[in-house]
Amino acid sequence: MTGDHLRRSFCESFPGRASEWALGLMLFNWSVVLTANRTLFEDRQAYGAFAAIMDQQWWALACLVVGGARLVVLAINGAWRRSPHLRAILAFASCFFWFQIAVGLAQADSIGTGMAVYPVLFLLDAFNAIRTLGEAGLSDAHHKRTARHGPDA
Repeated sequence: MTGDHLRRSFCESFPGRASEWALGLMLFNWSVVLTANRTLFEDRQAYGAFAAIMDQQWWALACLVVGGARLVVLAINGAWRRSPHLRAILAFASCFFWFQIAVGLAQADSIGTGMAVYPVLFLLDAFNAIRTLGEAGLSDAHHKRTARHGPDA
């Protein structure tokens, strides 16, 4: 995998995967915010539901792993045949975060603007998971056809 492949692949695929890039970066950024503000869950009641599930540092690590992995897999973009499969898995995993954030914010004393955003992010990543499963199926079918009939099939 060369830098030229990454650049060309990014330029070709970014428009169709912009939401995947944005949502991966948002999740990665959640990790940055949680790491930079170590007492966020303690200082703000709206984050009580998150703290009930796991400690803030574990949320930060989980967001880093899933968001970071998502960005890496998007950068690989087809250089590895299973990348659509991983994109689907990571979009599905991201749904967990967006759903938990929406539920946590809904349980706060007052409804904030986050309730206008996070449910939409959940639905967008659910759509991304379904769409990338379709791409994974196409990749599998192409691989089987190529294995059976050669690369010109």
